[in-house]
Amino acid sequence: MNIKMITINVVDAPCGYGKTTWAIEYMNMKDTGFHRFIFVTPFKDEVSRIRGKVTERTFYEPITDNKGITKLEDLHRLLGEGRDIATTHALFKMANDETRELIRVNNYTLILDEVIDVIQQIPLKRDDLRLLREAGVLDIYTNDQGLKFIRWIDEKKTWDTEYNNIKSLALSGNLMYCDNSAVIWNMPCEMFTLFHDVYILTYLFKGQLQKYYYDIHAINYRYLTVVKNELEYSLAPYSSRQIHDKSQLRNLISIYKGHLNKIGDKSTALSTSWFEKPANKDLIVSIQNNTYNFLTNHCKANLDTALWTTVKGNDNRIMKKVTPKGFKGAFISMTTRATNKYIERYHLAYLINRFMNPIEKKFFEQYGVTVDQEAWALSELVQWLWRSRIRKTIPEPINLYMPSSRMRGLLEKYLSSDVFEYPPENANIDELPSDWHIGF
Repeated sequence: MNIKMITINVVDAPCGYGKTTWAIEYMNMKDTGFHRFIFVTPFKDEVSRIRGKVTERTFYEPITDNKGITKLEDLHRLLGEGRDIATTHALFKMANDETRELIRVNNYTLILDEVIDVIQQIPLKRDDLRLLREAGVLDIYTNDQGLKFIRWIDEKKTWDTEYNNIKSLALSGNLMYCDNSAVIWNMPCEMFTLFHDVYILTYLFKGQLQKYYYDIHAINYRYLTVVKNELEYSLAPYSSRQIHDKSQLRNLISIYKGHLNKIGDKSTALSTSWFEKPANKDLIVSIQNNTYNFLTNHCKANLDTALWTTVKGNDNRIMKKVTPKGFKGAFISMTTRATNKYIERYHLAYLINRFMNPIEKKFFEQYGVTVDQEAWALSELVQWLWRSRIRKTIPEPINLYMPSSRMRGLLEKYLSSDVFEYPPENANIDELPSDWHIGF
């Protein structure tokens, strides 16, 4: 397949710096006769906000109806009509060949609010994969870029088995092979080359999976930042960015440093695998008690002020064991991002030590892409912390209990330096997109 060359525009700036405001102004400014947009965000409430704030064009949200029309089918109708569309990450990931062709012929610009899950490990036992290969149902092939894909044999397309999901993904060209054992769903990289332009609104992109995904697929990206003048927000080359002054942040984030942290002294404590070890079951009870102590006695917190997260585990088993008494309703997922729903919260407990999924890490590394575990963990942490009132236009102080010594160290390093915001070596940081409406 011949893939159009494109340079992705990564608008990398701290939370609250005006990335979404710039996007709203930009979409309002563009000529409705020549430009079409797809705005993709993690949450439905953000879809509604975009539809309300962009007043110079009409955005449509794909819906289901009582006639059995699915959201994907409605998306195809809207694309065929050339409508401006606001939708969620979840629907965008469902794009198929028809979706991609409709995007291509209608010359859309994509604005992606926060990175999307571009890869995902597919549950499949190693022996299942070997069985399917030996049965001649699928094989492994290497494309021109040296990437390994799983291909379902054409003669077996009609077979109806318990592996129909694997068949569907393989036939669509979305399955890749990892480390001689794992199966990885991979969003087709040509999806991002079908747009007239692509903008990703995020922060600390250097540590995120989508950056590594672009690297293995040899997709170029330029780094941009947001600046504000008297009248509007604009984009500027990342090389001219104003260094983020974190002195105020250091004063606003009160990190607990008392005896309740002892449980996280080891560098691997509170990782997902640590929570799953039966030998640590009593320590998990200690985390529950420590968190209750911090929120109730140290902070005098309640459900309106508290926010906490940890590993969920199968059937939320781990989360239930960790839940501090009286604070079940203050839990949000550790992957929560791009929402202002919790902007009044200021008593926070981050009860996890983040490490990238080892299979996903191996997936990138097998193609020579270096993964920065610290940058990834820090980017995940910052996204979660900035759901709180620290993200307000005028930031307000927060109290943080984070027993993992490793995660505390990463946050303190971030607050005292600019090292995590250095751009990747292969990023273009000195130019603007080829669009005369952008910049000064």
